[in-house]
Amino acid sequence: MTDSTSNAAPSKYLELASTHTPHLLRNASDNYPNKSSFTAASTELTESQGRPLSISPLALCVNLPSKVNQVNSRALLDALITEMQHYSKDFGRRPITQLLLRHPFVHYQGAEITELMHQLASNFKLGNKDQTSVENCVELTPSEITAENLALLKGLGFNELMIGLPNQYGTKAKQQLHGCWQACLAYEFDSIAVRLPYGFEQQDLHGQRHLLDFLLEVKPSRIKLSSAQETCQWNLEEQASNDASASAQFAMIYSALRNAGYRVLANDMFILGRDILATAQNQNRLRRTTIGYNAGNASDALGLGPGSISQLDKHYRINVGNVGEYIERLEHGQLSIGQKRQLDCHGKLCRVIVDQLLCYHRLDLSYIENRYDIAINSLAENLVQTLNCDARVELMHIHNGLLQINDDGIMRILFICDAFLTALRPANEH
Repeated sequence: MTDSTSNAAPSKYLELASTHTPHLLRNASDNYPNKSSFTAASTELTESQGRPLSISPLALCVNLPSKVNQVNSRALLDALITEMQHYSKDFGRRPITQLLLRHPFVHYQGAEITELMHQLASNFKLGNKDQTSVENCVELTPSEITAENLALLKGLGFNELMIGLPNQYGTKAKQQLHGCWQACLAYEFDSIAVRLPYGFEQQDLHGQRHLLDFLLEVKPSRIKLSSAQETCQWNLEEQASNDASASAQFAMIYSALRNAGYRVLANDMFILGRDILATAQNQNRLRRTTIGYNAGNASDALGLGPGSISQLDKHYRINVGNVGEYIERLEHGQLSIGQKRQLDCHGKLCRVIVDQLLCYHRLDLSYIENRYDIAINSLAENLVQTLNCDARVELMHIHNGLLQINDDGIMRILFICDAFLTALRPANEH
């Protein structure tokens, strides 16, 4: 059996994962694959190059800017339509089991949003909201939530709603959130989720605790944690707090939601037991892409719009984030791709391992060893022993070839994943 990893003691390989103690307590879902997994992509990304067109499920995200910033709304919509038409040939036959539309009412009113959805339906095979496991989700800021807007979205086939909370919440904002919540309940979406930011400079434990009290009272179907550490990589106007404060906020939120009965995917997507993501996890068909977790068995994701991210097999692509540049490129017949990366064989193995850990909090060591011809059993045993000893609590255990992460380990799953990836790095990269 081939073993591309070194058999030295795992503690020698954990320096990268354990350098910063606050790293132990941070959300994990948005961190993988990380930049060390990628190589530069040398060819243009199209699905039809050298292989038959796939008809497997596909996730689709339309990313609209969350702020106006002097955007030419009509030119942006025309550019989006051009981008849709370009990708329709390669991806138009694949059933869209997860659709995410972000911030539509920041830029458009009902007529333009209806036109946008018509173009999506004309170029892609959108799922019917009545189909099992089809998730048509729209993400809105509280200011976008009105009865008129919600009625339009419901009529356009959206069955899930995510409310993106601002980074600072005073009394007035909490009253606004309460009104938003009542309006959303009236339209009976299958799922009402909340994106909860933490770790920003203006946030503190006291304010987060009050906001959590409200959320635990209304019990959203899902609560997604978003860390300032990730957000600030793309939005330089935001300020991340120090790591210790962010870690304390994370630990408080995690404990409160777990004690309230929420199930957790990775350590940052909290779901109720009746949610379709919980059902998918029970049935071993939960998937994770750059868009998030889905119940429709979609392992690929296509991103449209400025700053969107696509994940197509081993290929990853990020569109340019500047709206003007995005529009200009498409007006001149060019794609809006800003960065292209791809996973090598080792990177794909790491993604499989991380996806199992994040989606299911377990790792089928026998499957990995047989499928990828790598001696992972002994590596995992050494890691489990070392990490449990260092933490002075059982984070995970192995039984009959299956590694299972305990609740103490789930909260620290970012550290566990990093430890695995560090240990799996080829010996010549250490």
